[in-house]
Amino acid sequence: MDHRKYVIALREKAKVGPKGFQQLLLTFGSLENIYKASIDELASLPRMTPEKAEQLLQSQEDLIEIERHVSYLEEQGIGISTLLDDDYPRMLKQIDNPPPLLYYRGEFPLLNESFVAVVGTHRGYSSWGIGLAVQIAKNLAQRDVVVISGLAEGIDTAAHVGAIQQEGKTYAVLGAGLNKIYPAENTALAQEITYHGALITEYDLNVPVKVGQLMARNRIAVGLSQAVILVEMNEDRSEGTVSAADIAIEQGKPLYVMKKQNSQKVKDLIAEGAVALEGVDDLDLVVQCLF
Repeated sequence: MDHRKYVIALREKAKVGPKGFQQLLLTFGSLENIYKASIDELASLPRMTPEKAEQLLQSQEDLIEIERHVSYLEEQGIGISTLLDDDYPRMLKQIDNPPPLLYYRGEFPLLNESFVAVVGTHRGYSSWGIGLAVQIAKNLAQRDVVVISGLAEGIDTAAHVGAIQQEGKTYAVLGAGLNKIYPAENTALAQEITYHGALITEYDLNVPVKVGQLMARNRIAVGLSQAVILVEMNEDRSEGTVSAADIAIEQGKPLYVMKKQNSQKVKDLIAEGAVALEGVDDLDLVVQCLF
């Protein structure tokens, strides 16, 4: 059984979210049993209305179309990894709401590697932050650590560039489909990343970017990582960066913040348990926790 088409049917056609997907599997035990269930059995689940249950069962009618789509993706060099696959990233499988499926272009997953997320603001960033992100990523790449970030303007971009400059590995977790690179200015960088790691997303090929999706990708970037380094925050607006920090704390991942003079946001995170780093020379503290 090619379970990929059933996972896609549930996710893309029936619009079942990550937690709903887990609930269905826990209740019925397998994808086959989910589709053998009655509307009443499905509707007895929390947050599952009869209308939603009917939509779920009707998604079987799209399986032939989905098979063709999977073949097209393979022709385009796009891979699919589902929560049911043996090679689905172990770290990501352990979070509360792992994505049921991931689309990727490049080499994914990398096995037996160490992963660190390097993140920061995409607005109001400084030359200090950009330079530091590049140096951090270079240093990690020298140590054979895979650098994970979100391809956003600013700190994320600098982290990917630093890893690539050092001929290291890097993952970019997207908040849109692989045909909708955001920001568009990073299209060339995105292509380069596929030669040095992978582009990863939980969204189908042509899904456009949305703010909620950009926030949702943080759980994937952090979930793939063994530690998170927050390079720089915007003191006025850093919702996405703070979200990544909060997720790291929720997931129990070591969170490191680069000290910046008079940054109240950094002070707040340190008070919550983040470890302050003075500079690149302190990365030994990060790498030691990976092994």
